[in-house]
Amino acid sequence: MNKLRLGCAVNKAILYLIIATSLFSVINVGVKLLAHIPASEIVVFRGGISFLICFYFLKRKKVSLIGKNKKVLFLRGFFGTVALVSLFICLQKIPLAVSMTLINLSPILTVIIAHFYLKERARPSQWILLVVSFLGVYLVRGGVEPVPLHWMALGVLAALFAAMAYTCVRKLRLSEDPLVVIMYFPLVTVPLIGPVMIYEWETPQGWEWFILIGIGIVTQAAQYFMTLAYQMEKASKVMIFNYAGLFWGVLLGWVVFNESLNTQQMLGILVVFLCLCGNYFVSLKDKPKVS
Repeated sequence: MNKLRLGCAVNKAILYLIIATSLFSVINVGVKLLAHIPASEIVVFRGGISFLICFYFLKRKKVSLIGKNKKVLFLRGFFGTVALVSLFICLQKIPLAVSMTLINLSPILTVIIAHFYLKERARPSQWILLVVSFLGVYLVRGGVEPVPLHWMALGVLAALFAAMAYTCVRKLRLSEDPLVVIMYFPLVTVPLIGPVMIYEWETPQGWEWFILIGIGIVTQAAQYFMTLAYQMEKASKVMIFNYAGLFWGVLLGWVVFNESLNTQQMLGILVVFLCLCGNYFVSLKDKPKVS
């Protein structure tokens, strides 16, 4: 019976993460469509709408808004803010598929961070996969007209901070309501990025307002499903399903933005994908010891 319940929990966590990843892909398209709107502006709009939605539902549930583990909640908000701003800038500057390949390094990075912070032991093979995945990143940069190195570095930074944010979500799984975890993102983001937004402000025109509002609403749904997934199961078992975002990036970049990739870049995406798959199967075969 316990094994059956465990299996159901894993399946639900995977389903929730696939839903979240698909919704985030829609958001990424919206961000790229707003290429002339500063990333700071999009981040603050996203955070403000998320805060209002969280505040409303937490009040209805009569749940404390400030949470219990305030230190980790703040870190989740801070790490998420850095990751999001970095990702949005990359989305506006480089091809969608390249951006999504870089952010999809976060599953393997999460396993490594969880190894030190949550004591969810990473296997030697997972360390090897991490190294090989960076070979994939090198290939994704391209050969003839390579993506500028500083944008590649920013994408890797986004993945690293996303991994730290996801690890915090895992840490908070037993103490916090998912909506409290989500709300701490705008609580940190708006005061931190708000002054930058005011300085960089560009007034949206017409349909751009609808995209901005839509990004905030869809983000709320995506964050909720993502938080549920990471609170239900170990990071090493479910994070791997973020690779769905990689394929969304290739498809949507081609269909919506007419972006094409050369053979080297496609090979790099394949290498990253195989590393993600390898990491997943290692996590299934080897049950990490908790010390």
